[in-house]
Amino acid sequence: MTAPALVPLKPEELNDEQRRMYDAVLASPRAQGATRKLLVREDGSLSGPFDAWLRTPVLGAHLEAVGMAFRTDTVLEAAPREVAVMVVARAWSADFEWWVHGMLARLTGVPQSVIDEIANYRRPVFDDEACAAAHDVAYELVHKRRIDEATIENAKSVLGERALVEVISNVGFYQLVSGILESFHPAPAAADVEVVGPPPAPERAGIDLFDAASTTRAVRRLKPDPIPEETLRRVLEAATWAPSGANQQPWRVIAVRDPKKKQRLAELYQKEWSEYAEMRLASAPKDFLPVAEKMLASGNYLAEHLGEAPVVNVFCFNPEQLYITDGDLDRASVVGGASLYPAVQNMLLACRAEGLGCVLTTLLCKRETEVCELLEIPKPWATHAFVPIGWPVGGGHGPLSRRPVEETVFADRFGEAMFEANESSHS
Repeated sequence: MTAPALVPLKPEELNDEQRRMYDAVLASPRAQGATRKLLVREDGSLSGPFDAWLRTPVLGAHLEAVGMAFRTDTVLEAAPREVAVMVVARAWSADFEWWVHGMLARLTGVPQSVIDEIANYRRPVFDDEACAAAHDVAYELVHKRRIDEATIENAKSVLGERALVEVISNVGFYQLVSGILESFHPAPAAADVEVVGPPPAPERAGIDLFDAASTTRAVRRLKPDPIPEETLRRVLEAATWAPSGANQQPWRVIAVRDPKKKQRLAELYQKEWSEYAEMRLASAPKDFLPVAEKMLASGNYLAEHLGEAPVVNVFCFNPEQLYITDGDLDRASVVGGASLYPAVQNMLLACRAEGLGCVLTTLLCKRETEVCELLEIPKPWATHAFVPIGWPVGGGHGPLSRRPVEETVFADRFGEAMFEANESSHS
């Protein structure tokens, strides 16, 4: 835990203005009963943001009063309020705030499963529609810096206008509190109290490379829940690390989040998918038909819900920056992809590490003219991959079904197996 940046002020060290604020804190409901131990140390000094606010006591007194008003002069129920505060604490990784308001959330009836999902930047399944509305408003405000119109309208309907304003005000206030806590890192009020914050980002994002490579499935069933900006940045940054001849990086990616543009992409995709699925079913052997139908079902889901995916990443490339060494051969040219698809694969692996579902599709390349017009992609740039990503609806990633290394790797000549069965070191 980071060392405190301020030496706590003891009661005997306070001037008159500081004393007035100090007394107001001690007289408030937050300093009564069992919760007093979370706030007041044995020597009388204050924990949380209050010791820092004592350095500016007039402002601190106003802030203390605002904090109490959120609890006593409000129509917003306690459970949705605490859910909103937990979203803020998670976004800031504010240990003290996460710890205190986690206890308060549980006391108001918020299930531990909801808190755990918030800790992992995922939208919980709510039984309480007020908690769901407060969560969605707080999440979008913190992570997107704006609130979608549909989210606002739903919150107005569920919570009412006054409670909606109070949710938004809570988010702003507790971001201020988070800034104080993460700047000064106050120690707990009691030495025997352990502050337990949310899990750190590296623990959420870390995964063994071989585990990632062997479990990154094509996940086509995606939730519409938003992806935190920092998570999206990490998976897109992973794409930039892909190998590239002469560091040209002849590709770019457009992260499409605009609902209207996603819906247009979905309309174009649906037409191409319908033709593809019909062709696959017609050509499938009878004994393979049940398997083909199961595989196509997930594809149907993606086609029907592509516009709901939080992000559709459109990879495009500049053909003038590619060195096509197989362009004159009497076969399909594929070499250009060597400069393009490693970036896509890097992104897929990064999504796996973050727990995001993802899938690579190229069907929309058949509608390149419309896609380029929609996304204002200039010539000579063209498209080569489309990767919708989001939190999985079901189990998401898992073990793959692939031909084994014994059948796919040859020694010195085509067809000569390099490895014998059961020799593989990773299954």
